[in-house]
Amino acid sequence: MDTISIAGIKVPKSKLGNNSGSLGSDLVETDSTIRNLQNILYPLLESRPVLLVGDAGVGKNALIYYINFKRNHPTARFSFNEDTLPEDLIGSYRLLLDGKGFAWGDGPLTSAVRSGASFVADEMNLCPPHIIKRFSTVYESNYLELIEGDGSRIHGAEGFNFIGTQNPSEGFEGRKPLPFDITRYYSTVFIDPHTPDEILFILGKLYPNMNADILKSCIRVSLETESKVVSGTLGKGDLEKYHFNIRNLKKLCNRILALKADQPELRFRELWNFYVEPFRKEEDRNSQIELLLKETGLKSKPNLPEPKFEVHKSSLFCNDKEIHITNEKTAKEILSSIPMPLKLREFAEKVYSAVQFKENVLIEYSEEQDPQLILPLFTEISGVPLEAVHLCKGIHTADIIGALKPIVGSQVGWVDGPLTKGIREGGNILITNLEAAGAELVEKLNMLTDDARALVLPPESSEDKPLSLKEDSRIFALKLFRKTKSTPTISRAFRNRFTSVLFPELEDNATLQEILNFYLPEGDLVSKMAEFHTKIKDLSKKRTIGSANLMPYTFGLSNLLQWKDHILRYAEESLGKDGLREIAVRGGRIAYTNQVSDPGERKELERILEFSLSGIEIVSDFFQTLEDKKKKTLTPSTEIEKKRWWDPELHKREPITGKAELKNSGRELREGLEINTPETGGQRKEGPDAWYGQETRGNMGQGEPAGGGGAWGYRTEELYKAFLAKRRILWEYTIQTSIKEFKEVFGRSLEEVELNLERLFDPEIDINRMYRSEGSRIDTRKYISFLSGKGDSKVFDKTTIDKDEEKLKGVEVAFLVSKSRRIFNFEYSVATLSAMLSSAHILDEHDVNFSVTAYSDRMNRKDRIDLVQVKRMDEYFDSKKEEEMFDSLRSDWQGDAIEEYQLLEQIESYFSPEAQTKILVMISDFRGQRGKTEIEQEIQSRDNKRLKAEILKHSNKNYVFLGVGLGRRYIAEHLFPDSIQITSENFYNMPNLIGAELGRLILTHHSSR
Repeated sequence: MDTISIAGIKVPKSKLGNNSGSLGSDLVETDSTIRNLQNILYPLLESRPVLLVGDAGVGKNALIYYINFKRNHPTARFSFNEDTLPEDLIGSYRLLLDGKGFAWGDGPLTSAVRSGASFVADEMNLCPPHIIKRFSTVYESNYLELIEGDGSRIHGAEGFNFIGTQNPSEGFEGRKPLPFDITRYYSTVFIDPHTPDEILFILGKLYPNMNADILKSCIRVSLETESKVVSGTLGKGDLEKYHFNIRNLKKLCNRILALKADQPELRFRELWNFYVEPFRKEEDRNSQIELLLKETGLKSKPNLPEPKFEVHKSSLFCNDKEIHITNEKTAKEILSSIPMPLKLREFAEKVYSAVQFKENVLIEYSEEQDPQLILPLFTEISGVPLEAVHLCKGIHTADIIGALKPIVGSQVGWVDGPLTKGIREGGNILITNLEAAGAELVEKLNMLTDDARALVLPPESSEDKPLSLKEDSRIFALKLFRKTKSTPTISRAFRNRFTSVLFPELEDNATLQEILNFYLPEGDLVSKMAEFHTKIKDLSKKRTIGSANLMPYTFGLSNLLQWKDHILRYAEESLGKDGLREIAVRGGRIAYTNQVSDPGERKELERILEFSLSGIEIVSDFFQTLEDKKKKTLTPSTEIEKKRWWDPELHKREPITGKAELKNSGRELREGLEINTPETGGQRKEGPDAWYGQETRGNMGQGEPAGGGGAWGYRTEELYKAFLAKRRILWEYTIQTSIKEFKEVFGRSLEEVELNLERLFDPEIDINRMYRSEGSRIDTRKYISFLSGKGDSKVFDKTTIDKDEEKLKGVEVAFLVSKSRRIFNFEYSVATLSAMLSSAHILDEHDVNFSVTAYSDRMNRKDRIDLVQVKRMDEYFDSKKEEEMFDSLRSDWQGDAIEEYQLLEQIESYFSPEAQTKILVMISDFRGQRGKTEIEQEIQSRDNKRLKAEILKHSNKNYVFLGVGLGRRYIAEHLFPDSIQITSENFYNMPNLIGAELGRLILTHHSSR
């Protein structure tokens, strides 16, 4: 048997032949690559399934393509997603073209099992586990049973391998961890990112003509950018997820070499396109500009030549970019039909750069912008056909790829969806509303948008080979900026497959006038239209108009273009200046003021419109009055009198009383704590141990009050207790920081935690099989039954992918947080704060009611329990409540421990009567009122025995408990049926740990009833 050496391992050559062309041939064998190849090859040679796990762009698929390229073996790759169904993989029946019979068509998995090819399950953890279990015999016993077909059993042919690839479930939208009863059959290989030295070695091999110093500089930019993104320095507060890896560097190297961008100015331009352009926030851009200036050696951002366009010899030139076109006349017509102010020309140049180098283009824009205005410049100017794919929520994969449908009369056949049609035609593909579709559809495009540039069709299409994009085809995608966390977005893994270009803001007066002047004659009308557009946008932004509305009015470029269209349409009807003014006013009402709901605001806007177009500038008293009124009624007072717990009258005395001799400062007791005590009134200000004398009710007359402070007096046990009871609560057991400062440090971590918790609490994907007598997709098996007289006419497949939004209905979570000073330290207070903030966000977004109650013996009297309702179960959670929660949890930790079993005696008071699943989370060190030397003594203490008894009693009443132990003493696990322990080593993961346990408890104990 012929063999070939791969990573030092002899691998048999395949007799089947490679079907993937040169994919994988450019893989460079570095140390980590060789290690990864060995980790993959050994189980493959033993016919074991392999699961590759790694971040986006680390080369999971490339490793498999490389192995199969070297051994000349075929690869069958299928992109999994949330609506993957068994027949997509196994196969289905299809109608013969003559309509007189049926034929079984193998799915990609069945075909690979029969032929002995390598089957790659791409993004396997996007697929629901219960779907994966349909072909469990393949990865368990190497055979497949065709229960969808003739029921035969197919054993894996020689050379068949099953390889799954996936991103980690943490930090990636839509990914869920696969259960152990699936992964235990796989040899799991985690693919680490390349080290900087390896990246340099790889790119040096791939681009030998690249200057070494420039290459190192580019790598430094990429690594530092990714490091800033991971640490939260970049993209902070941005709702989009970014990722920079070797994919970006390959695109960058291609451009620098082809465009001969060795000069610092041109290199700055290309670095900008990849490492500045994707970011929306000005501070992020400025930070990246500083990095680029440092790496290029420039002192300031270079002034590059303005983009200019020229059509010549079947090419469109944009400065140093060249795009092939098929029809010069059409290209010139498109160029001359679109207004091109400087901002749009610069935008066009960035897109043309991506088009020239076969990069997928992602155009992101705000809802006020209108990229449709300029799209023909990219999607149509090359002269190849254009196919638009419009996505929306609930759309089925078959709707864009294709399905069996009635074609002529009673005949049924395969009908291409728009995406498949566009690929066959060899044209450009425009995908709109990318943000509207979920991972169940978008991730299906993985193989199409990476180096494979191909799409696998379902078995009923009768095509078993992937459909590949043509050489001149390009993929363009449009996506709105994400405004809230509750709206979906694309994963950073999918974003990484595109070159992102932000559509420019076109709202400055000069740009607006330039756009209007392209359609209308220059003059006062154009300037007045631009001024009114800017004015009404400003009024809306300030909520001067629309203040009674839930959402502000939005006016964008489309309003201005609509106004322009009305004027152009009826311009011929105008007779002189007055006639044109009347049409312009009417158009302004149609495009702007008619949508304003308040009659008074609408009337005032119309008055401004009329006066603006008459050439008279007017300042609206109506809006000015409204602005002044808002300032008076909505500005909160900043001087808030804080309530004193002590009575100043009892502490008054003559200010000059001499000086006290400092005998006992109490420094040992208060070391490391911030002291905050009321002033004594003397020249010398004492700390918490300043006692004042009889007239100030300090030490009951014992000791001399000398000046300003007073001596300790006789340190009797009674006085000492009285002193502690009176003064200890003045010590500030508080994290001295604001929520803003806290989020600046921990904000990125909180965002990652929230993303992971969202995954845990995400609604379940539910694939509903329904069949109707009418529809657009025919199910072949139903149709066969109907024709044979053994079924009804419900042959149209109406399968839908639903998310059970009611999944968490009836769940309530009550948090009980110990505020004992004994556990007040950096690790545990920070852990509690971050856990409560992140849990609160996710529980609130998924409509899970929750409460937070802090407890302690605040006055140290041993005769009471102080409960502080940080958040009630029925209380609305918003930014204000979040700040209140933060302030409450960061301060006032000076209380003493209590007998915690008493908290559970009235457990029903923590939950509402409507609660179905009641989860109580208790956060404490569980050491009781008096800490013991030995942990066994604390576990067996009276307090904990009674607490354990209460937990057991209420567990039998269907209450669910989670104990969160703080500190190195693992006590919680002896008291609670479910527990986690937080120590100084893992405190930063407390939000993740709580979230994971809460998710598990909910899935285990809750069912919608």
